[in-house]
Amino acid sequence: GRFRRIGSVHERQADLRIVAATHQDLEERIRQGAFRADLYFRLRVLQVNVPPLRERAGDALLLAGRFLDEFAHRYRRVSLRFSAQAARAITEHHWPGNVRELRNVVEQAVLLSTDSEIGLQDLCLPARRTTGEATAGTMPTAAREAADGSTLDRLEREALIGALTDAGHNVSQAARTLGISRDTLRYRMEKHRLRQRSPG
Repeated sequence: GRFRRIGSVHERQADLRIVAATHQDLEERIRQGAFRADLYFRLRVLQVNVPPLRERAGDALLLAGRFLDEFAHRYRRVSLRFSAQAARAITEHHWPGNVRELRNVVEQAVLLSTDSEIGLQDLCLPARRTTGEATAGTMPTAAREAADGSTLDRLEREALIGALTDAGHNVSQAARTLGISRDTLRYRMEKHRLRQRSPG
């Protein structure tokens, strides 16, 4: 816990720990001259390698369950669960966006599902071929669009507008139609900059 600044003659005391994370191969970056070797060996005291989610298929469903509990509590959607098909899709999906992608998929499913059971259609995952995951070229158009984050936002916005229009802009009724709480609906309206109109 003691160090001396460059050019200084006085030692200083420090009480801290440094936790550093990267998805880069730092040893390869050092060989390329793109990362300082001395910094690497100063940081690498205890090294923990965390493989990507696609290499930990069993962890995907465990994490999805944790996120489901978190978002169900946040958005007041009690007793939510994954259907068998949805659970299988979570386990088999490649998760190129790693844990962050999984978290976003579960949050969207919680917000858009209208039942106590989250089905495969609520996950908005790209379609897969029986011999493996579909590529962008072979993926059906609807699935390609569903995999696009901006399109997911558009679909969510359209669902909100449709529910509000059908309910005559009655927020409570629209929330019931969507199967979400008033608070969740208001949060999503603010996200998409939808202003509340007078009912009728």
